[in-house]
Amino acid sequence: MNTPMANTRIEPPRMKISQPPGVITSIEEVLAQVNDHEHHEFHRYRWLSLRFLTFQTGISRLMEALSVESQQRVQALVEVSASLPMRDPVLRDPAKLAWQPPALQRPHSLQRAHFFILDGDEAARELSRAVLEEWRSRRFYERLQACNGIPALNHLLNACIGQAQAQLQILQEAEDRLPPPPSPPGEVIC
Repeated sequence: MNTPMANTRIEPPRMKISQPPGVITSIEEVLAQVNDHEHHEFHRYRWLSLRFLTFQTGISRLMEALSVESQQRVQALVEVSASLPMRDPVLRDPAKLAWQPPALQRPHSLQRAHFFILDGDEAARELSRAVLEEWRSRRFYERLQACNGIPALNHLLNACIGQAQAQLQILQEAEDRLPPPPSPPGEVIC
């Protein structure tokens, strides 16, 4: 009788995995995710551009420029995707698509929120939210790049990561340049 020895081990057959789990290999899926993301970013910046118009035109123009950058990223995707084997085009110009604007968030002390940003506190809140959203945008592209299984899109995704990082830095600088909120009457500033 043959009994197995304690030092012998039977190795199970190895499974063949063409790609690590979580890798996106569908060109259409990657492009659709980027297109949806840029569609949201374009309209979010356009929305902020309009809201900042009455508070500070410089910030309003910055937001408009960031929306144009988003539109240009979609155009770059369209150019890159023309050379890729795809079944159906999934990219669309975000300026030509309908969009549902977000509900205005208002402090509990106000009964109705105003569309335009009228004071420094609200401007600081909105710029802080814009910085957070841009940080999320950069993380989106970093995660998409990590899961990307299509070498032809690596350069474009790296460029999007770089642009998101630059936009994050610009927004942080704009946030730092906001005038400080006025101090309450009677408070001594040292």
